[in-house]
Amino acid sequence: MGSVMRGRYLAEAGRCMVCHGEGLRGLGPVPALAGRSPSYVARQLYDFQQGTRNGAWSDLMDISVADLSIEDIVHLSAYTASLTP
Repeated sequence: MGSVMRGRYLAEAGRCMVCHGEGLRGLGPVPALAGRSPSYVARQLYDFQQGTRNGAWSDLMDISVADLSIEDIVHLSAYTASLTP
């Protein structure tokens, strides 16, 4: 429960919903995160942070994940997995 609540705080503070939409259900070409596997979300965040994940809009993610700790990634992954897709 603590990871989910911390992840919610991080998502709201990081303004993830601006790009990923209300409830993190996606917005236009930006993918939904709600209900995704926590290991998938963690891997994507880590890959963005390490620069191994690139794409048309990866520059926006690079800024968002730059200061995340591994614990933050775990919390965000728990939160996104807890959401209804």
